Amino acid sequence: MLALTVALGTLVMVYLIINWVVSTLGLLVVAGLFPGFRILEVESALVAAAAVGLVHAALASLLQQAAGTAMYVLSGLLLLVDTVLFRLAALVIPGFAMLGLLPAFAGGLILLVLNLVLLRLARAWQAAYESEPAIR
Repeated sequence: MLALTVALGTLVMVYLIINWVVSTLGLLVVAGLFPGFRILEVESALVAAAAVGLVHAALASLLQQAAGTAMYVLSGLLLLVDTVLFRLAALVIPGFAMLGLLPAFAGGLILLVLNLVLLRLARAWQAAYESEPAIR
């Protein structure tokens, strides 16, 4: 049982690192697509992805408990939250800026989609891992 707990903890850490890297790449793609979304350094994208991701994860957990199974409402609320978070992050993080709400909305939308895809993949990997017989 302890081995399974340690292995699942490792999977969670791997998931968090993959999510952080994919979110950072998503921010860099948005910066390339939208002229009002500016990232001067990769480090700024890493910090912005981490900051927005941490707040997003905390709020998503709270909203999911409050909303129950209303996934569409939850996704819309998270998109609005991500848009506001991007605007706030642009004010605080050096090298990360955006002009207007459209780039913030685009960034929030892309990160929301990426996070939902990664979450579904992680759940599938966890289910596959838990269904394998333990090697002793």
